[in-house]
Amino acid sequence: MLRKQWESIKHIFPLLGFFLVLLVFAVATKGAILGKVSLQSLLNQIMVTSLVSLGAVFVFGSGNFDLSLGASVALSAVLAGYAAIATGSLAAAFVTALGVSLAVALLKGFFAAYVDVPLFIVTIVMGFMITGLILVIMNGDVTIYLNESVRPIPSFTFGEMTVINISVLAGYFLLCLVLFNYATLGRKVKIVGGNPVTARQLGMNLPRIKIMAFLMSGLGVALAAFTLLIRTRTVGTTSAGSLGMNVLVALVLGGMPLSGGPRSKISAGLIGSATIALLNAGLTMAGFSPAAIQIGRALIFLAIVYIASVTYRTRLLPR
Repeated sequence: MLRKQWESIKHIFPLLGFFLVLLVFAVATKGAILGKVSLQSLLNQIMVTSLVSLGAVFVFGSGNFDLSLGASVALSAVLAGYAAIATGSLAAAFVTALGVSLAVALLKGFFAAYVDVPLFIVTIVMGFMITGLILVIMNGDVTIYLNESVRPIPSFTFGEMTVINISVLAGYFLLCLVLFNYATLGRKVKIVGGNPVTARQLGMNLPRIKIMAFLMSGLGVALAAFTLLIRTRTVGTTSAGSLGMNVLVALVLGGMPLSGGPRSKISAGLIGSATIALLNAGLTMAGFSPAAIQIGRALIFLAIVYIASVTYRTRLLPR
C-alpha cells in the first residue's frame, strides 16, 4: 500500500520542484519575479527550450539520443533569416525554417533507423558539421538582422509576442500530448524505447517509428527557430548555443529518464523548461554572476541525474 502511494507521489515530484523553486525565488526577490514584465520575460526564455524539449521527448522516448538540437535550431533560424531578408516575408521564413528542420530531422532519423552506429556519436558529429555549415553560409558575418530585408518586416510588441508565444506553445504541446499519450505513435515510441526486441517481435516497423519520432522533433525545432527569429529579429553564429544542454537538463528536471521507454512523458519538456528558466531568472535577479549561475545549474543537473539513475537503474526494461 505504501509502495503504491509512494509511486503516485513520485510522479508529481517535478511539479513540486517547480513550485518550490518558484516559492524560494518569490521570497528571495521579494515578489519581483512574479511581476507582469518578469513573467513575460520568463515566457520568452521558456519558449525555445520548451518547443525543442517537447519534440525531443519523442526522440529520447524511443531510446535515441540527439545532441545536435542546438545546432539544428541555429541552422533553421539562420536560413529562415536569410529567406526573410531576401523576400521581406515572414511566411517565407517559416516555410524555410520548417523545411530545413524537417530535412535535418529526416537525416537523423535515417541514421537512427538504418545505420548501425551509436546515434549520440552521429549527432555530436552532425552538431559540429551543422555549426561549420552555418559559418560557411554566413561567410564571415557574425549576425544578420531582419531590418536589412528588401522591405519592412512586421515587428511585434512585447504583449503581442507574449500572445504568439502562448498560442504556439499551447498548440504544439496539445499536439504532442495527443500523439504521445493517445495515438498509436506515442504507444509505439514508448515500447521501442523500453524494449526494441519486444517491439520487433510484435511486428512493429522500427525504422518508420524512429523516423516519425525525429520528424516530430524537427517540427519543434522549426517552431523554436521561427519564434526565436521573430522575437529577437536577429540571429547569428552563437544562436541557441547552449540549447542542447538545456534540453537534456529540462527533460531530467521534468522527471523523464533519458533512456526513454514507458516512463517517458510529454509534461517533462514543459515542466523542466519552466524550472530552468525560473532558476536562471531567479539567480540573476538575486544578484548571482553568470559564472555562479552556470556552476549552480551544473551541480543541480548532476544531482538530478544521480537521483534519476538510482530511481530507474533497476527498473528499465532489458534492451
